[in-house]
Amino acid sequence: MKTEQGTRRTMSVPEMRRLIGINKTESYWLVHRNFFKTDMIGGRMRIDIESFEKWYANQVKHKKVNGEPPGRELRERTYSFQEAANILGIHDCDLYAVWKNEGLEYVVVDFKRRILVEVFERWYTGQSVYHKVDHIPTADELDDEYICLQDAADILGISREKLAKIARTEEIGKLLDSTICNNKRWITRKSFELFLNAQNTYRIVSDEDKSGKEHEPVEIKEYISRQDAAKLAGVTESTITKWMHLGKFTCTGAGQVLRIHRQEFITWMNEYREGER
Repeated sequence: MKTEQGTRRTMSVPEMRRLIGINKTESYWLVHRNFFKTDMIGGRMRIDIESFEKWYANQVKHKKVNGEPPGRELRERTYSFQEAANILGIHDCDLYAVWKNEGLEYVVVDFKRRILVEVFERWYTGQSVYHKVDHIPTADELDDEYICLQDAADILGISREKLAKIARTEEIGKLLDSTICNNKRWITRKSFELFLNAQNTYRIVSDEDKSGKEHEPVEIKEYISRQDAAKLAGVTESTITKWMHLGKFTCTGAGQVLRIHRQEFITWMNEYREGER
């Protein structure tokens, strides 16, 4: 059998220890828990590599210093509560409560509870309260394309609770495209910029919050695209184009790069809506 150890079928305990970067005490604790097969060869304990790899693919606590991530097989058949919560766009404590209240099955791996995929899917199809999100952001996407709700609130100089209320109850808050991932609420940077550019009530108050933490800049545009204007007004781009041709607000540029003066458009849009009431 070909393995990361070449064609050998066994390895020593020190080799295993170096492979996953643990100390001597912990390595012998794993051995004595019988997580994988061992044999005495030439008076020394040897670990069966095939059984070690099987164990490695079904746990997530230990990671090889250099090599594939752990838990490949485990993740194919189970979810952690946080992974399942991310699928639904909720906090894992809410999912824990559902599992506890409904007495649903779970398994324990590395002293942590996990949900069998088949159990999760059976529960999901039998309820109508929770819905799967369209997309679960990756770690890189969260870093590059999202801003957490707390940081967004700090940028505006308001509390997290205040911004959450704006998103829930105010018409302008509908522009904030958010999701819950890893037990935090995140807002897409694009929708946050759109929110800032759509009104003048909530503004950036400082480049630093009270702790002195610097925030990445959020763009406040003097001119916005037809697409952005359409989202702000809740109409199609062709309607925006028609209004532009009627000279309802100031534009600059030409053709596909034509831009609309943000503040003038907001002022006109508010007056237009007032006139419709």
